[in-house]
Amino acid sequence: MLVSLIIPACDAQATIGRAVESLVAQDWPDWEGIVVADDGFDYRAFLAASGPADPRLVFVSTGRRRSGCHRARNVGLAAARGELVGALDADDAFRPGRIASLAPLAHRHGAAADNLAVISEDDGTLMYRVMGQRSGPVEIDIAAFLALTAPLVPLVRRDLAEPRIEGVEYAEDVIANLVLIDRIGRLPVIAEAGYAYFIRAGSIANDDRAGDEFERAYSDYIERLAGGDGFGLSPANREPARLGLIGKRELNRRFSAAFRHDRTLNFQSFIARTRRER
Repeated sequence: MLVSLIIPACDAQATIGRAVESLVAQDWPDWEGIVVADDGFDYRAFLAASGPADPRLVFVSTGRRRSGCHRARNVGLAAARGELVGALDADDAFRPGRIASLAPLAHRHGAAADNLAVISEDDGTLMYRVMGQRSGPVEIDIAAFLALTAPLVPLVRRDLAEPRIEGVEYAEDVIANLVLIDRIGRLPVIAEAGYAYFIRAGSIANDDRAGDEFERAYSDYIERLAGGDGFGLSPANREPARLGLIGKRELNRRFSAAFRHDRTLNFQSFIARTRRER
């Protein structure tokens, strides 16, 4: 069963080697890694010269510069040949055995995710696991998913893998997961943390510039769910999605207020501190 992993890359020279090495190290042999350049850079030559080179890597391009992560993901999806499709961001990494843990479950249920680990890029420490310590798998609906404070990165059966919605860049992974859960009902999530989500200073989702952008994005998404196209969600799921995004917007506002008093914070360090204080 071939698994296609889409790797959007924009100014990713510092981290893409780690991401690709974590893919090459997987014990599931039937994968393809689709590196999608969104910066005009030749990642094939870069990886061949500086680190991991593997015939299972495929190199494509958006043909643009900084056209957006959602567009890069769609270019990768169009190139994917696998029965299952997933994501690996160029600044993140898989832990050993991740594909083997998720692929059979995703094929059976349509999709499956794991208990994502939020990691500090600065020192490699675990900040938190998005679903905390768990003893076994769970299945989550839209309301439970939107209560989480970091994304899930599922493997998805190809017939359920939807293109990312044009114009949705901020929290595009959140909207994509809403659409997925709407289609399959509940998303299975295993207890193990197989995806390492690295947080670094200055990234688009984790610095002071992001607060206003996420405020505008969440407000637009809430309006679309209340009276617009609702991202195509079923009527039964639009209200839970709207309420969940209102909660995310409120959390973003709390982070923005905290950041004004502590300029060392980013969003995930704010979340980690909040979780410790509970």
